[in-house]
Amino acid sequence: MKQIVLVFLLLIPTYALAKEAANAALLSRNVSAQAQPTVVKWGTDVWPNYTNRDGTGFYHELLFAIYSEPQYSLRVEYFPWQRTLKNLATGEIDLTGSLPKSASFYQSKWPVINEDINVVLLNDDALNSDYLSSNVGAYRAGYEDDVFYAALPKSAKGVPVESAEQALALLKKGKVDYFVDLRSIITPLMDKEQTDQGSLVKVRTIGRYKLYWSFVYNEQGQRLKRHFDDQIEILRNNGVLQSMYEKYNLELPVKE
Repeated sequence: MKQIVLVFLLLIPTYALAKEAANAALLSRNVSAQAQPTVVKWGTDVWPNYTNRDGTGFYHELLFAIYSEPQYSLRVEYFPWQRTLKNLATGEIDLTGSLPKSASFYQSKWPVINEDINVVLLNDDALNSDYLSSNVGAYRAGYEDDVFYAALPKSAKGVPVESAEQALALLKKGKVDYFVDLRSIITPLMDKEQTDQGSLVKVRTIGRYKLYWSFVYNEQGQRLKRHFDDQIEILRNNGVLQSMYEKYNLELPVKE
């Protein structure tokens, strides 16, 4: 009996050490789990002044301010626009921007951008809906519905091009009669055009819409949307958001 008691007493320190080690391992795992940031997959097309490939632009600055470390790890991938939308619909990415109102995705509470749709042509004397419908226009590939037919009737005839620069070249050669794109794409192109050759083309606004940040339609997207809306409100109230818009010569949309 004394031997049994002795063995038991000898085992007590070993058991205590083992329990302490197990608790330490569990605590370490919990701390490690808490330290892991939420990975946010952002897919986007290249958009001058917004999503430049070198990591600069308005959207880069905005998104990294909203999904900041160490809570989040924001990862950016560039795709053609239609593939970006497909990846968002299938959950390959978590978010993208910006889109008109859509029931297919969760979207930000307020618009991120108020965007004009511009038409560029050589002679705007006869510009009207009949002219745009009866002549051939160009648009960037992937933006047929979101830009071209967002401002023009379905009877309008359009051809896809790789870039606004290509559309302008085709316009000058008489291969197309006009091209349609967003103001944010056309403005820097026209600034360069005027610097290089003087003003040879005309730009007119033919549409305007509100664009919202958009999130995958699942629980992750819903959480990211809530965080986005909360942070936008904070940045708006402390003046950081206004400064950010002014830096990029953008109009801060009013709350709806």
